This record gives sequence, structure tokens and C-alpha cells, in this order.
Amino acid sequence: MPTASYTDPQLCDYGGDIAKAWFVHFEISNPTTGEVQRKQFRGGINYWLTPDDRRHAGEGLAREWRKKLKAGWEPAWKIAATDISHLSRMTFLEALKFAMDNYSASTATKRAYQGTIDAIKKAARALQLEKAKASEMRRQHVKLLFQYCISKLGWSNAGFNKHLGYLHAILESLIEWEILEFNPAHKIKPLPVAETEKFIPYTPEEKKRIQEFFFVHHYSFFVYFQVLYHTGIRPKEILALKISDINLAGKEIKIMPDLQEENSKTKKIRRPPINNHLLPFLRELHLEQFPPEYYVFGSPFGPNGNRGKGSELGGISGARRPDYFRPSPTRVKRDTVTKLWKRLVMSPEPDGLGINKYHYAGKRTGGDDKILAGMDLDALKELYGHGSKFMTEKYAGIVKQVRREHIIDHSPAFLDSPGKKKPSH
Repeated sequence: MPTASYTDPQLCDYGGDIAKAWFVHFEISNPTTGEVQRKQFRGGINYWLTPDDRRHAGEGLAREWRKKLKAGWEPAWKIAATDISHLSRMTFLEALKFAMDNYSASTATKRAYQGTIDAIKKAARALQLEKAKASEMRRQHVKLLFQYCISKLGWSNAGFNKHLGYLHAILESLIEWEILEFNPAHKIKPLPVAETEKFIPYTPEEKKRIQEFFFVHHYSFFVYFQVLYHTGIRPKEILALKISDINLAGKEIKIMPDLQEENSKTKKIRRPPINNHLLPFLRELHLEQFPPEYYVFGSPFGPNGNRGKGSELGGISGARRPDYFRPSPTRVKRDTVTKLWKRLVMSPEPDGLGINKYHYAGKRTGGDDKILAGMDLDALKELYGHGSKFMTEKYAGIVKQVRREHIIDHSPAFLDSPGKKKPSH
């Protein structure tokens, strides 16, 4: 099948005039009929109030559309050229493939979703549901498919919950296409799971040992870790931060979602504040001495070089690499952080600290410490960029304990009025 030809997506910025609505535009030609469509997309870039911020967002949107076009994106005529009625006649497995072909998400997210679909395909074939119509799928069918995956594919309760969330998101997109009338994965209860070790907070003694060790052996990594602890920004988001995203004068960090960078799980623009404990650490990086497009916590190697070798060396020798997690044009890979933490913190002594807790627990520890210091749960929810308090409580497990102690200390007596002291005898 011939592919559509298109012009390179470009940003129209009206010479920097932010009084006008900027947009990314390109033309694309139908390979069959020759029809030419001129497309314009704004993608939220006009929410930014300065020319530099708006231009940064617009260039990111242009990169995103270059990637989509290269992957074969075409406008509505691609669907119109097929039999529209086929959408309503799709089998469940055909509908899942259709959903993935038309789903807009980061590469990592689509890869994770594809793993769920691959497992569901195996289950559907085993249960002779591969020819079932998508429109006829009900909650009981989804539960049967997932039960098969537990018994035959070895899914744990946590795996069940993860894949259930992925499938729910995929099926939601089919509702938008009117392939499904309702989501058959909706209101399926998640299975109970034990608290993951990734969120078990550090004890005060462990925090002390971690700080003393990294202060001496890998200070730049400790600065990275302080950003995680104080702001709750996800590790991948921290590694994607560029110097232009750090506003020390305004005491805030800018996280602008960019599918090309895959720097955020959400599409919401966030501006986490830099508190007075974190500010000195970031000032010591002397970010003003580097180009604004440099990554704040970068790698000393080029994109085609031996990028992670130095930071993966065992024991203290690996921790003494001073050139990692410093401003650089090369981004550090997410798994480099995990490997470094395992070697230096989780490995048994004398090679490591022998603290068998994950580096991502820094977010949970920071959440607990903030609640104990008197921070309101709503403020913590805003800082972490969560849509619900339920998600925030996942990263601040101390909330229930604080509430319990508050109830114990502030409950009134049966006969006493609230706030009235008992008479002395």
C-alpha cells in the first residue's frame, strides 16, 4: 500500500508575538486520491506566557508530529477508505490491535500495553474467544481471560492489577471509536497485594548512613536523590530535566510533557516548588555556567559512547565517578540509576551499605517526613501532581498513623463538652 507524502511539521510563531495563537502545521497527501490536507495542531502550547517557553513547547510538539508521521500516521481518510461498518464487526482481538495502532502514548507505555495484549491473545485462543465480537464482550469474559493468565501464565496479584489497569485504558479508547458501548474491564475489583518493597521508607538510621556515604563518595548522585526526596518527581522525569527547566530565582521546577522525551506520565504541565532545603543543593551545581539545553543530571559519554559503564563499576570505585549526574548534553538512562543504587546501597557490606531498600522509596520517605512535619495532605497531593488523595496516600503511608494518633489525642469524653477541661477534684 502506498504511503502518504507530507511536509515537515513546522512551528508558526508569528515572529514571537504571544498575543496570537501559535500552532504546528504541515500538509499531507492521500496516496490514493491525491487529496491534500493542511493540518494545524496547538497541543496546549499557547498556555505558556513567554516566547521562550512557548517556542520550547511548540518545537516539542513539532518533534512529536515528525515521529508520528514517520510511523505512518494519516488523517481521517485512512479510515474512510476502509469499510466503516467493519469497525462494529471487529473481533475482540482485532479491536485490541486497532486500539494499539491508533493509541497516542509514549514508547514505553505502548510497550507495556502490548505485553498485556499479547497475554490476552494467548488466553483468548486457549478459551476459544478469539472470534468473539468486541461488541459482545462483557465483564465476565474479561474475568475469565484474567483468571487464565493467573493460573496458566503465572500472574501475581500485583500483575493482575497492573494488566487490568492497562487493559482498561486500551478499551476506553475503543469507546471513543464507538467500537464498544461500555468498558468490559470497568469495576473489576483489583486483587489484594502486600505492600511493595519499593515503597518501604528508610529509617532515620538508614537515612543517616545514606547521606554520609554519598556525601563522601558520590555527591552529585546525592543531589539527584535530594530532588526525588524533596519534590517526589519521578526518576525518569528528573533525568529528563534540562537546565532551562530549573528556575532558582522563582524556586520552581518546570515539567512540560513531551512525548518525544517521554519525560512525564501525565499530559499536565507541572511546576513543583523548590523548598529551602533543596535550593542550596541545586545552586551548587552552578547551572548558569552551562547551556540551557543541557540535562541537569547528565552522563559524561556521548549518545554513541560507552554511556553507563563508569557508573556501574562495583563498590566504592564505581561511586567515585564524579562526572556522572552533572550537567551534560547526554541523558542518563533510567536503569543506570537502578544499577548504581543496587551496587552502592543494596549490596552487602563492604561493597555496599547493605540497606535492602529501593531508591524509589525516597519518594515515600519524603512524603512521610512532610506529613510528620505538619504538611497537609492536599498540599502533598499538589506537589506530587496526583489526581486523587488515594494515590498520594500510597506515597505517604504515615497518614493513617498520624490520623490515628490525632483521634487518640483529641477525642472528647462522653460527658465533657469539646474543648472543656475536666473539673479538678
